[in-house]
Amino acid sequence: MTTVNQNLGMNHHIIGGAAGTARRPRSARWLAAAAVGALLVAGGGVTGAQSASAAVGCEVDYQITSQWQGGFGASVTVKSLGDPVNEWRLAWNFISGQTITQMWNGSYIQSGTQVTVANTSWNGTLATGSTASFGFNSTSGSSNPVPSSFTLNGTACTGQVSVTPTPTTSTTPTIPTTPGGPGLIDNNFTVTREAAYGTSNKFTVLRPSQVSGTMPVLVFGNGGCQHSTSSAEATFLTQVASRGIVVVQEGAVSGSYSGVSNGSPIPTLLTDAITWAQSENARSGATLAGHLDLSKVTSSGFSCGGIEALIAGADARVKSVVSLNSGLFSDGSLGGYKPSELAKLHSPIMFMDGGSSDIAYPQSQANYKVVTVPAVLAEQTSAGHGGLINGSATTEAAKALVQFMDSTLNGNTAARAYLVGSSGLASKSGWIVQSKNGF
Repeated sequence: MTTVNQNLGMNHHIIGGAAGTARRPRSARWLAAAAVGALLVAGGGVTGAQSASAAVGCEVDYQITSQWQGGFGASVTVKSLGDPVNEWRLAWNFISGQTITQMWNGSYIQSGTQVTVANTSWNGTLATGSTASFGFNSTSGSSNPVPSSFTLNGTACTGQVSVTPTPTTSTTPTIPTTPGGPGLIDNNFTVTREAAYGTSNKFTVLRPSQVSGTMPVLVFGNGGCQHSTSSAEATFLTQVASRGIVVVQEGAVSGSYSGVSNGSPIPTLLTDAITWAQSENARSGATLAGHLDLSKVTSSGFSCGGIEALIAGADARVKSVVSLNSGLFSDGSLGGYKPSELAKLHSPIMFMDGGSSDIAYPQSQANYKVVTVPAVLAEQTSAGHGGLINGSATTEAAKALVQFMDSTLNGNTAARAYLVGSSGLASKSGWIVQSKNGF
């Protein structure tokens, strides 16, 4: 790791690994719409068919431009060294509790020491070798050390370019033929991310690029109830889709406005996504026509989107539910949905949270206690609020969601054993798993 100095006005080239997960303060209102319209994570945008190897790399210049008693100003320039980027999220951890108070040429959200900055509408495209810059003012406390590492769309900015090899593909999604046989987790497809046909930017679809056989459907609500764009969760959902699952996600693949307001739960968006899948499955000439198994539908969502998934889970077409870093507030905050709504669930549910530093942890734990359907609670003790969606725990969390779908939709006993057996998810570092009501 390159040694950096903190001299006023000096450019700091940050070369290092991904930032660690910061402990986040709990908040009684962890999904407020005022927080830049959404809870952002350092998500990686995945656009188009992922049929070729991807070159990824970045470099960050962090410059302290001014300092005063208790505060400072900074300018940050991020340079893309790999393939072009259409939308970017730059993330880092402050070392000494600095708190941003103002930003220009970007939007930000700060949770504890972790900061994520998103591009504006005019500086989101980064061609190979091009840069984007933003500035901010911040408090500094007793000291003001430079952040030690940055990530761009989930990739560590090391100043080097790495190539992600093309996944091995097969021709047909694997659906278990016997309860303990091969399952969804054995698939590894390239993924296409595209606009949902005829929905005027309302939904984004992530699917295996080679469509064959029939596949289950996951409808997904975004963090912050961000209904206009669908990029923040793209990395996580691409991993899910690569297993032979068709994902219908809220928001526009292009990031353009969908016409739906942001910041508050709209559970009917997810039930509308199921209706869209039914129509697409029957539409003559559609790529997915005849390839969607609408008897196998899971509703899921992250943070505020998890509230949407919990309420949409009452729909008879939903066969299982996954709540990621979410839960219903006892006082009905965010949409007026109280835990009493959970009595309407009729299918198995899995709650996943990021441990006690997750600001949704109290709701996740409390909701699990009161559900009466078969249930799993999977806690990653160090992931915090965003680590399951885009962090060190993302791959394992996506795998757990796939295994839960395979267990509940296909009856795969090997997938169930992974979730609740001692040698499966519970054996992974930092994971605590429990189940009840016959799961």
